[in-house]
Amino acid sequence: GGNDTTRNSITGGVLALNQNPAEYDKLRRDPALIPNMVSEIIRWQTPILGMRRRAMQDTELFGKQVRKHDKVMMWYVSGNRDDEVIADPMSFRVDRENARHHLSFGFGIHRC
Repeated sequence: GGNDTTRNSITGGVLALNQNPAEYDKLRRDPALIPNMVSEIIRWQTPILGMRRRAMQDTELFGKQVRKHDKVMMWYVSGNRDDEVIADPMSFRVDRENARHHLSFGFGIHRC
Protein backbone atom coordinates (compact mmCIF):
# COMPACT_ATOMS: atom_id res chain seq x y z
CA GLY A 1 0.00 0.00 0.00
CA GLY A 2 1.20 3.47 -0.85
CA ASN A 3 3.64 2.50 -3.62
CA ASP A 4 1.44 3.32 -6.63
CA THR A 5 -0.31 6.23 -4.95
CA THR A 6 2.93 7.87 -3.84
CA ARG A 7 4.60 7.38 -7.22
CA ASN A 8 1.55 8.69 -9.10
CA SER A 9 1.19 11.70 -6.79
CA ILE A 10 4.85 12.68 -7.03
CA THR A 11 5.04 12.44 -10.83
CA GLY A 12 1.65 14.12 -11.27
CA GLY A 13 2.64 16.89 -8.86
CA VAL A 14 5.93 17.59 -10.64
CA LEU A 15 4.06 17.74 -13.95
CA ALA A 16 1.34 20.03 -12.51
CA LEU A 17 3.92 22.43 -11.05
CA ASN A 18 5.79 22.52 -14.37
CA GLN A 19 2.59 23.13 -16.33
CA ASN A 20 1.48 25.84 -13.88
CA PRO A 21 4.53 28.04 -13.26
CA ALA A 22 2.50 30.71 -11.44
CA GLU A 23 1.49 28.08 -8.86
CA TYR A 24 5.11 27.01 -8.50
CA ASP A 25 6.05 30.66 -7.93
CA LYS A 26 3.41 30.90 -5.16
CA LEU A 27 4.93 27.85 -3.52
CA ARG A 28 8.46 29.22 -3.68
CA ARG A 29 7.29 32.53 -2.18
CA ASP A 30 5.34 30.78 0.58
CA PRO A 31 6.63 27.30 1.56
CA ALA A 32 3.89 27.14 4.21
CA LEU A 33 1.61 26.19 1.29
CA ILE A 34 3.34 22.80 0.95
CA PRO A 35 0.81 20.81 3.07
CA ASN A 36 -2.09 22.30 1.10
CA MET A 37 -0.25 21.68 -2.18
CA VAL A 38 0.11 17.99 -1.28
CA SER A 39 -3.67 17.70 -0.90
CA GLU A 40 -4.21 19.61 -4.15
CA ILE A 41 -1.80 17.26 -5.94
CA ILE A 42 -3.72 14.27 -4.61
CA ARG A 43 -6.99 15.85 -5.80
CA TRP A 44 -5.52 16.87 -9.16
CA GLN A 45 -3.62 13.67 -9.92
CA THR A 46 -6.11 11.31 -8.24
CA PRO A 47 -3.67 8.42 -7.76
CA ILE A 48 -6.36 5.72 -7.52
CA LEU A 49 -8.34 5.28 -10.73
CA GLY A 50 -11.61 3.85 -9.54
CA MET A 51 -13.60 1.37 -7.51
CA ARG A 52 -16.07 -1.16 -8.91
CA ARG A 53 -18.86 -2.81 -7.00
CA ARG A 54 -21.70 -5.14 -7.94
CA ALA A 55 -25.27 -4.18 -7.02
CA MET A 56 -26.80 -6.56 -4.48
CA GLN A 57 -30.37 -5.53 -5.32
CA ASP A 58 -32.30 -3.50 -7.88
CA THR A 59 -32.06 0.20 -7.10
CA GLU A 60 -32.01 3.65 -8.61
CA LEU A 61 -28.85 5.74 -8.47
CA PHE A 62 -28.97 9.39 -9.53
CA GLY A 63 -32.02 8.73 -11.70
CA LYS A 64 -30.51 5.64 -13.36
CA GLN A 65 -31.87 2.14 -12.94
CA VAL A 66 -29.32 -0.31 -11.53
CA ARG A 67 -30.30 -3.98 -11.59
CA LYS A 68 -29.16 -6.65 -9.17
CA HIS A 69 -25.67 -7.92 -10.20
CA ASP A 70 -24.96 -4.88 -12.43
CA LYS A 71 -21.46 -3.52 -12.09
CA VAL A 72 -21.26 0.04 -10.77
CA MET A 73 -18.03 1.98 -11.25
CA MET A 74 -16.88 5.09 -9.42
CA TRP A 75 -14.10 7.07 -11.07
CA TYR A 76 -12.33 9.08 -8.37
CA VAL A 77 -11.16 11.73 -10.83
CA SER A 78 -14.80 12.50 -11.65
CA GLY A 79 -15.53 13.24 -8.00
CA ASN A 80 -12.41 15.38 -7.77
CA ARG A 81 -13.47 17.44 -10.79
CA ASP A 82 -17.12 17.92 -9.75
CA ASP A 83 -17.87 21.60 -10.32
CA GLU A 84 -20.90 21.40 -8.03
CA VAL A 85 -18.57 20.70 -5.10
CA ILE A 86 -15.18 22.12 -6.11
CA ALA A 87 -14.80 25.68 -7.41
CA ASP A 88 -12.88 25.79 -10.70
CA PRO A 89 -12.04 22.08 -10.50
CA MET A 90 -10.07 21.97 -13.75
CA SER A 91 -7.38 24.30 -12.43
CA PHE A 92 -4.42 23.32 -10.27
CA ARG A 93 -4.07 25.72 -7.31
CA VAL A 94 -1.59 25.19 -4.48
CA ASP A 95 -3.60 27.55 -2.27
CA ARG A 96 -7.02 25.99 -2.97
CA GLU A 97 -9.48 26.34 -0.11
CA ASN A 98 -10.52 22.98 1.35
CA ALA A 99 -7.98 21.08 -0.74
CA ARG A 100 -8.23 18.14 1.66
CA HIS A 101 -11.88 17.57 0.70
CA HIS A 102 -10.95 15.33 -2.23
CA LEU A 103 -12.18 11.80 -2.92
CA SER A 104 -8.86 10.32 -4.00
CA PHE A 105 -8.90 7.58 -1.35
CA GLY A 106 -12.63 7.40 -0.77
CA PHE A 107 -14.41 9.29 1.99
CA GLY A 108 -12.74 10.92 4.98
CA ILE A 109 -9.24 12.02 5.88
CA HIS A 110 -6.51 9.59 4.85
CA ARG A 111 -2.97 9.49 6.13
CA CYS A 112 -0.16 7.11 5.21
